[in-house]
Amino acid sequence: GYSGVALKACKGHTEALFAAAAAQKFGMFLCVQDLTCPGYSFLHSASLAARIPGVAAIEGNGRQYCPAANKVWARQYPGMFKLTDGTVQTELLDGMGLGF
Repeated sequence: GYSGVALKACKGHTEALFAAAAAQKFGMFLCVQDLTCPGYSFLHSASLAARIPGVAAIEGNGRQYCPAANKVWARQYPGMFKLTDGTVQTELLDGMGLGF
């Protein structure tokens, strides 16, 4: 079985925060999986992941599955919608709150 927690901001921001706190308390593997959330919703998930210590990975396939939905946001945050060495540039999300 899986011995970690997959945070899904699309299922609720508060739930994701509670699940992250529990995973940290019990030393569990922690990742973010919002598979088909494009554009703004992907930025939300990635920004949440960037602000929770211990998140090992972000899985956000909406970049590939829904490219048209990302066009506006990709112009503003290109490093979030183009993988480089398997990573996205969450440091671009440096504004107040969730950073974008």
